[in-house]
Amino acid sequence: MKQNEACDILIIGAGATGSLAATVLAKAGLDVVCLEQGGWVEREDHPHYSNDWTWQRRTNWNADINKRHHPDDYKVVSDSSQVLMWNGVGGSTNVYGAIWPRYRPSDFRKGDEHGLQPNWPISYEELAPFYEAADRLVGVSGLEGDPAMPPREPCPTGPLPFTKAAATLAGAFDKLGWHWWPAEAGTISEDYDGRPACNGCGICNGCPRGSMSKYSLSVWPKALSAGTKLRTHARVLKIEKGRDGRATGALYQDRNTGIVEFQPATIVIVAANGVGTPRLLLASDNLANQSDQVGRNLLHHTLVSSEMWVDEQIDGHMGYVASLISREFAETDISRGFVNGFNFNCLTSTSSAGEVAAGWISDRRAPWGEGHHRWFERHFGHGIGIHAIGDDLPNPNNRVFLDPVVTDTNGMPVARMHYEPGENDRRMMNYMLDRLEDIAKAAGAFDYRLQDYKDENGVYRTPAWHMIGTCRMGDDPETSVVNKWQQSWDVPNLFIVDGSVLATGGVVNPTPTISALALRAAAYIRDHFQELKGSTKSVAA
Repeated sequence: MKQNEACDILIIGAGATGSLAATVLAKAGLDVVCLEQGGWVEREDHPHYSNDWTWQRRTNWNADINKRHHPDDYKVVSDSSQVLMWNGVGGSTNVYGAIWPRYRPSDFRKGDEHGLQPNWPISYEELAPFYEAADRLVGVSGLEGDPAMPPREPCPTGPLPFTKAAATLAGAFDKLGWHWWPAEAGTISEDYDGRPACNGCGICNGCPRGSMSKYSLSVWPKALSAGTKLRTHARVLKIEKGRDGRATGALYQDRNTGIVEFQPATIVIVAANGVGTPRLLLASDNLANQSDQVGRNLLHHTLVSSEMWVDEQIDGHMGYVASLISREFAETDISRGFVNGFNFNCLTSTSSAGEVAAGWISDRRAPWGEGHHRWFERHFGHGIGIHAIGDDLPNPNNRVFLDPVVTDTNGMPVARMHYEPGENDRRMMNYMLDRLEDIAKAAGAFDYRLQDYKDENGVYRTPAWHMIGTCRMGDDPETSVVNKWQQSWDVPNLFIVDGSVLATGGVVNPTPTISALALRAAAYIRDHFQELKGSTKSVAA
């Protein structure tokens, strides 16, 4: 085994949060090493430049690792959903859609609201400055002034162009008397920070141009110029702990040479996502898990969808990943028959003729044989997609755990995921489906199809791809894994900065909140590094 020179900060994972933490800490003059299992994803690697890009997106560029089978991936067995992650520099921002809404103030105090979820140990107001900082770093488009949200600074770039699909949906929401607002996006509407404005190509599955904020292009250059040492194809096998209870560093294999190396560090930061982080901690002799909460309370979000077709040619094959967001039902109203709420993410259509014919969001397929061309001419360019995304209740039995028998090529136990929506979640999903039908009718759709994502036994298997909550933060070490600074209760020099720390899921895509939290935790480590160097106890909540 090769022993490397010790560093101040070791970051495990070079995705969104790893890049942000590295930038903050390296700029402060700390010696930062980042280990990443995958490699760089070059511009020309993206499917956008391939004639068979639709096939590429469904195979080796599929966001689900269990359909992609990339050599940088590790196996995750799931009984519930897609496993959206990307092992590589920039992480899942290589394949995400960059919808960029923030959590609402009420999302941080669900314990006070109904008691079926915990309160966060921090408030929206405490996180707001870091939301703003993340927006400036990664580049965000949008329009301030949404009456459904607290006041915010203007977005770094203005809202993306208002598409024909957006106008159609805005008219439907107005007819229903419901809230809508132009969606904030991690996609720049004008040239920003050396990256070109979005060209509206409509193939929003990651972005080789960097217009959609791919962190390898938007943030990692800043981290590297500040002095971060990034080691790619470095597969971490175990975090080691000393007799004093502090993490001493990480054991990893250089996948280029096959050599196992040890990287000592003063502070270890884990940024390996909501599956990779609990997997690594559990494989590291059950590290940081005196509470038995590591891996538990897996949240996906509830999700149901609608695909609709309207008479007007709305050019859904062009445009942007998101057009509108509606928070009309974001807050709890128990008269609906459930607690928590949901929002609508309103999309364009697909750019692919093949996906239209085969079913894009729904399973509505073009008929084969007689009538095929007539159906296609009627539907192509007329489609609109909507996702309804809800706040699912945590359940300790929804979890990431290690397979007791099956191991991978490095001898590490295979990660397994179990998730099933609860009764409250199912009631919400039924209500969401009814509201999607209301939108289709208000939009004057000549055809629509609802997607409830039930399996062959009629059980909801929400495919929502957000994997969060598995090492949640809290103010009680008995019920949480990290404190409000994302510092392990058990291992004082171990921090977690990815989506596993989210205490609740909210009704929106989590990347903006995860990014803001990572900046906040990194700022804490920067400002308290000297006292953290020798501490054998975590700070009070």
